[in-house]
Amino acid sequence: MKLKLIPAALVMLTFVACKNKPTTKDHTSDELLEMAGKAPGMNAGSGRFTVKTPTGWTRMDTVISRIQYAYFVAPPEEGNPFQANVNIITQQLQAGFTLQQYVATTEKEMSTLIQGFKKQEEGERTIAGEKARWIKYRFVHHETEMTLNGEIIILVKDNIAYAITLTTPKDALDKYSKELEELLHSFQA
Repeated sequence: MKLKLIPAALVMLTFVACKNKPTTKDHTSDELLEMAGKAPGMNAGSGRFTVKTPTGWTRMDTVISRIQYAYFVAPPEEGNPFQANVNIITQQLQAGFTLQQYVATTEKEMSTLIQGFKKQEEGERTIAGEKARWIKYRFVHHETEMTLNGEIIILVKDNIAYAITLTTPKDALDKYSKELEELLHSFQA
């Protein structure tokens, strides 16, 4: 279960961006979760969104280190120690903080705190009628040295940021794009 929670830790650290200064990439997943859990406005959108679980996946709503998130896990693949997953977390934005600023700050924090972070692509789209920005990236999990891929999609509604993140084994983002799209098309805030 610990390895499944690692992507949540890596994405949750991005919510620290609004108040805390960047540090180094030497943090464990537990330390990143603890830092993110102390971020101002964390969980402001919990209970304010609905989303359908992708077909064949399992949903778990949970709290870890004071962070509430919806966590969706793909069926296990034989011989692969990592299960693809999507997590959704929320945070109240500071007054006047825009989607563009939030995404830029998130990317800066990810490049500072995540070992081997490398942005691959970025763009815009619409989710639930709201403008959203996305970043596809690759990173190395600190404790296991496993290379993983991620796609984070961030939208803001009523001054609350919703971060929806798909994390997969190396080079497997496209394999799970159908399930991510199924989830995104059902998302309502």
